[in-house]
Amino acid sequence: MILPITHRALRPQAKTSYHLYFIFSILYLVCLAFTACYDDQGNYDYRELDVVAIDTTDAGIQAEYAIMRFDTLVLEPKVYFRGEEVHADEAPLDYVWTIFSATSGSGASAVIDTIGTDRCLNAVISRTGGNYLVQLTVRNRNDGIRQFWRVPVAVSEVFDGGWMVFYERTDQPGYSDLALIYNPWTKLNVNYNRYYTNLYETTNGELLQGHPIRCLDIAVSLASGNNYVGLCTDYTLVGVSENGILKALEFNDFFHEPPTTMHPTWYGQHGSGVMSGQSSEVLINNNQIFTNTYSFSATEGRATKFGVPKFADGIGELAPWNAEIPQTLNYGIVVYDNTFHRFRYAAYNSALLEEFAPQDPTFAAFDINDTGLDFVMADWGKGTSQGVGLRPFDYIIMQRAGERFLAVTNFSSTYPSDTNIGVGLYPMNTLCPGISDATTMSASHVGSFIYYGAGNKVYAFAYDSRQPATVAWTAPNEDEEVTCVRIMKYYHGTIYGYGMVPTSDRLVHIATYNRTTRQGRVYQYLINPASGILTTDRHYEYPIPGRVKDMAWKFSMQ
Repeated sequence: MILPITHRALRPQAKTSYHLYFIFSILYLVCLAFTACYDDQGNYDYRELDVVAIDTTDAGIQAEYAIMRFDTLVLEPKVYFRGEEVHADEAPLDYVWTIFSATSGSGASAVIDTIGTDRCLNAVISRTGGNYLVQLTVRNRNDGIRQFWRVPVAVSEVFDGGWMVFYERTDQPGYSDLALIYNPWTKLNVNYNRYYTNLYETTNGELLQGHPIRCLDIAVSLASGNNYVGLCTDYTLVGVSENGILKALEFNDFFHEPPTTMHPTWYGQHGSGVMSGQSSEVLINNNQIFTNTYSFSATEGRATKFGVPKFADGIGELAPWNAEIPQTLNYGIVVYDNTFHRFRYAAYNSALLEEFAPQDPTFAAFDINDTGLDFVMADWGKGTSQGVGLRPFDYIIMQRAGERFLAVTNFSSTYPSDTNIGVGLYPMNTLCPGISDATTMSASHVGSFIYYGAGNKVYAFAYDSRQPATVAWTAPNEDEEVTCVRIMKYYHGTIYGYGMVPTSDRLVHIATYNRTTRQGRVYQYLINPASGILTTDRHYEYPIPGRVKDMAWKFSMQ
């Protein structure tokens, strides 16, 4: 059977799609015809890219670096431009070397420092201890495209000992800074010779306002990093970390209740540190005396602060001084009233300044309650014992009507009730050349002599001998003025007595300043500890960018 063929009608939507397809096809053919007739008037400049490449192959560059802080880092990578190695500035390239922390997150430094702008890096790395990345960025000035290369750099601190130098900067008058000296005479178990200057500004990115008064590292803890160095100027007092010189304490941080006026005149230490909890940090600020009694610890740092100021009726202008190493249980503080020419003391943990007992003129060399003398300068030195006992006397240059004296007092092994605390008074004018112009002094702890600096000379005065002072040292240049003299020693009886202070009593540090060249210098000489005679066949010498006011050993448990 043949079945009939059935025709289906198209659905309306299918018919519509067919018409749209037909219309778009016609439009496409029309556009194609117009395009074929179009004459392209475009102006295109095609050029090869200025390829920049950084290559460290055979350039003597390590995969990573471990350096000491303030070492110089030298890196000389190869740079290619258009396939040719760049040797000078003929290529249109800009170079920027930066250093930044290799770690991120809480506590990490976000500071990025630029340390060079040449193809080759030759830079002193001043960042504090830590892990960093040093990066070279090369920018093509033609197209702005940058290429990068970086290398890990681990920086180690070296500030765990050494000799501190505190000075007013020549380039920034009225501002102070710190230098550190490391050599076999100032740091145990080293065989290198290094020194660093302008450490405060370099580390903290700011200037330390004020003229220098004193730098002092008070040993509160035996654990490295738990102590801080006090830097006192006539404007402020700050505390910096002992290992990094990073500012840790502002002026107000030293106090439970900060004074309304900030005007320091003295910063010191009281007590020999042997008995824990019986030593004090001392500050004279705006003619008020503050003390901070602390405990010496094997592990913990300082948690105490300055309390209320000492008080008394009829106190005049206080000298910039305190007796630093007395028998602490006998005295809480000893100071000198320069207006009324008398010493005053406060008992241990007392805020009241009191008078000493009347002195017996039969035994006392002078009356400490009425000296009739103006304070000039002072240091502690040889006393009733040496070693761990550390009971030295205080040696004070004083004056009256142009005449100078060396006054010797015993606050180490006496009591406030004793009647013979003034143990010696030596006239100096006839025996000591240049004493009227002396600006600095240091007392020996094992020999009966002092050094004093006047003009371009350092003199040794053996006070017990009653013989004239002799010239111990003369500056190489007659324009150099001696500004500071210090003998290597330390107040802490245990640390001092057990040999932790390198070359203790056998090393003298002499600082000078040349007004013509505006350059400071520090000289170091070994000495005979009994006589003070210098060994001149060898010495260390360092340029200092300013006028030195104070120098001191930086504590280290080595």
